Amino acid sequence: MRFVDFFQQFSTPILDWFFRIITEFGDQYFFILLGAILYWTIDKKFAFKFMISFLASAFINGGLKEITNARRPYENGAKPILGLKTHGSSMPSGHAQSIGLIGIVMTDRFKHVTWVKYVFYALMVLVPISRVYLGQHYLHDVIVGLSLGVFFGILFMWLLTVKNDNVEEIRALYLIPVLIILLFFVYNRDLYIASFAYMGLALGYFVEKRYVNYDINGPMKHQVIKVLIGLIGALLIKEGLKPLFELISDAYILDGIRYFLIAIWASLGVMYLSKMYLAK
Repeated sequence: MRFVDFFQQFSTPILDWFFRIITEFGDQYFFILLGAILYWTIDKKFAFKFMISFLASAFINGGLKEITNARRPYENGAKPILGLKTHGSSMPSGHAQSIGLIGIVMTDRFKHVTWVKYVFYALMVLVPISRVYLGQHYLHDVIVGLSLGVFFGILFMWLLTVKNDNVEEIRALYLIPVLIILLFFVYNRDLYIASFAYMGLALGYFVEKRYVNYDINGPMKHQVIKVLIGLIGALLIKEGLKPLFELISDAYILDGIRYFLIAIWASLGVMYLSKMYLAK
């Protein structure tokens, strides 16, 4: 708690909002935006491996949280800056684990682009600090989370590439039966979301690579249209289906299905439509 108190003694309105914004770079929405743009416009194979690695890491993070079930600093007397209260176990930090994986993967892929390296190295430091400053995690939570993110980023990218760099769509499918079995034993919303998104992405990419094989390169106008269509479609699936599913049930599997459909849309639907209407 002393590190939380140490950081929070410097609290000012400017710093509060600075770290509130910084912390979002460890959130799922930053990952979705980054992964989608990479997948649709820059490097499809790399983006797939990056997103698969992220989702596998997120599943493990959710599992570890179920085991640790640790209280957060604001639940033990620390101030929740700006009233922010992240729910779930404090150990390990999901935001720190996310930016650890994102940072190590992006700095390796774009190691020759100086500004990219500096940006992600800075985020790998600032996002964990933001979680402590905001009263959401202890120092050891973010150190463990960041370390796990770096480790899983290196491990999963290696497993998808080692010996044969052209079978990533097959290797990603191997984990699906394991995820399905584990979901019978653990009932956790984050685990359902991560596992269903993983399955949607793996299956969508497999079909896309085998039967669509869309070349993502194209004029800037087409790239912008593709990104806009993709993001609008994903938002409509996420928010459009949410109230409908809530009328049916509050079961976590329905949240999982929404993210499964988003992943299918992002990995297959956008590519198919782009090949049909933008590649002409």
